[in-house]
Amino acid sequence: MGGLGSVVEPRLNLNLTNGTEDRVSSKLPALQAYQLSLGAPAAPAGSFDVAAAARGKLVFEGVGTCATCHSGPLFTDANTRLHPASDSMAEPEAPSYASRSATKQYRTSPLKGLWQHAPYFHDGSAATLSDVVRTYDRKRGLGLTEQQVGDLSEYLKSL
Repeated sequence: MGGLGSVVEPRLNLNLTNGTEDRVSSKLPALQAYQLSLGAPAAPAGSFDVAAAARGKLVFEGVGTCATCHSGPLFTDANTRLHPASDSMAEPEAPSYASRSATKQYRTSPLKGLWQHAPYFHDGSAATLSDVVRTYDRKRGLGLTEQQVGDLSEYLKSL
């Protein structure tokens, strides 16, 4: 595409044009479809405890309430719902990450391939998946046991 095209984003008061020929706009829907069609790599064999992960799936779908937002085959509700800053595990922060976005809200991160993306949260504040689970447990008042924290962490590693 040679960087030739236009980008218009009224929510950010953005209107950029490079050149007189737009080689970008017509390709964006196909590019997004391609991006969404890519599968996440499977967790490496032996990288998680299979039995604990099976128990963790029950925590994820039950008392952990994770599936409320991390739903569907992509483990996200991002295409149907955005969340206020108060829902974020990294808030409050200054300046708020969400405040710098066009919507001023957060999208739910997809969880497939999560095992390869440490550190976690948009600001890298959780070094491990156990740290992620403990943060949710503390901020949401879930009352998870250490066994549930460990099992849920193993399930997240398996995605």
